[in-house]
Amino acid sequence: MKPTNEDTVEIARVLALWGHIMDDRELDRLGEVLTEDAVWDGSAFGFEPVVGLDAITAVLSADGHARAHHTTNIVVSEGPGDEVRARSKGLGVVGGGTVISVVHADELRRTDGGWRISRRAIHVI
Repeated sequence: MKPTNEDTVEIARVLALWGHIMDDRELDRLGEVLTEDAVWDGSAFGFEPVVGLDAITAVLSADGHARAHHTTNIVVSEGPGDEVRARSKGLGVVGGGTVISVVHADELRRTDGGWRISRRAIHVI
């Protein structure tokens, strides 16, 4: 589907909210940004890809994740069927204050609760 300007604003909000949920360690709120059957692929950092909110929450609860998450450079584009694609840059602050840069390759689907990420793959730059 081709996203409207309103869709793009809502999607940018979802991508930004991801960072706040992670940084505030409010992983019980992941349903506000992910679909129930979402796929999270953090294999760039040695994590196995996982499917579903419970599995994603378990992986994200483990040690070794960035302490701060910043989403920038969001580009939303047409996707197949009722989905859209989003590509964004992410900056993460890890131990010792080191900053890492990643690219989030996301697929999003509109749900009754609004836009949600149905697949996120993280690539290190």
